[in-house]
Amino acid sequence: MFKNLKPYFRVWLKLTTQQFQAQISNARGAALLFIFGKLFRLGTAFLMVYLVVGRAKLISGYNLEQAILILALFNFVSTLSQLFMRGIYMFRQKVVDGTFDFYLLNPLSELFYSLFSNTDPMDLLLILPYTGILFWAWIGTGFPITILTLLGIILALIIVFFMAIAWHIIILSVGIRYLEVDNTIMLYRDLERLAALPVTMYGKWGSGILTYLLPFGLMATIPANLIFGLFNAQGLILFAVLAYLELKLALWYWRRSLLMYSSASS
Repeated sequence: MFKNLKPYFRVWLKLTTQQFQAQISNARGAALLFIFGKLFRLGTAFLMVYLVVGRAKLISGYNLEQAILILALFNFVSTLSQLFMRGIYMFRQKVVDGTFDFYLLNPLSELFYSLFSNTDPMDLLLILPYTGILFWAWIGTGFPITILTLLGIILALIIVFFMAIAWHIIILSVGIRYLEVDNTIMLYRDLERLAALPVTMYGKWGSGILTYLLPFGLMATIPANLIFGLFNAQGLILFAVLAYLELKLALWYWRRSLLMYSSASS
């Protein structure tokens, strides 16, 4: 997709730095409110899990401490994947006003600009407290933190990131064909929130779709099962193959959609 990553990283870093400077100079208070709102939202999610699981004692075989870890994993992985692909929220407008035409003329990939050109620095700052919350929740379960488990979780995160990229590319392709991105990405986010709780609670078919077709089971439940000893890390090979196939399919659909694109000037 991107043959030489060095120029892409330099451009991404420059764009992110400029966006951070703009946010700090224009709306310092807004940045603080954004971070507070994110943390408050996470706090209410923990409260919901405490009320639901605390009263039911178990949910799909997981106790309260384990359910809290799954929620912490979900918020960490969801934030990490979203912060790099914020450009999808602005894509429709760029197609409408002709900005996408300049992406096609740029020496760097138009897909890179469409996905990664609007990284929100505030999300980068949130990764620090989310990481602390994740390890706090992990320690709370009583399961040991080992190097092998950490490597398995990192591998799962890499796989889920590529699966998420594939689905975002498909959504961008739909935007080129039908000028419809906002509702599609919000539908994706709504489905994503189902992974805040163990996906096994949605039954055989529901958990299968959320795990093997969509990347949401890999966001929290499967990494948590690695920690709990309920999932063998060798099973990640299957998910790596699925991620590769989904990415290939998404790129094929993207190229087919570009053939249908008409510039704003026409």
